[in-house]
Amino acid sequence: MSAMELKNFENQLELLSFAEQLSIMEYLAKLLQRKHHAQEQIPDPSPKKRQFGSAKGKFIYPKDFDEDNEEIANLFGAV
Repeated sequence: MSAMELKNFENQLELLSFAEQLSIMEYLAKLLQRKHHAQEQIPDPSPKKRQFGSAKGKFIYPKDFDEDNEEIANLFGAV
């Protein structure tokens, strides 16, 4: 934000009532708290490596994968 934009923002704030200014300040304080909490949670810098074949044997599919195509098409009204 440039100095001119900041000055315009300050001028606009001065035109608001005290209650509106207070509401904006409370909102900004909540945003700053969230930012502070987000900085405390430092993510692990090294990405976890995926192990090839880690799901082997956990999923079963038929030998003829396309055998139910006609039934599925009927379910979705394609035929």
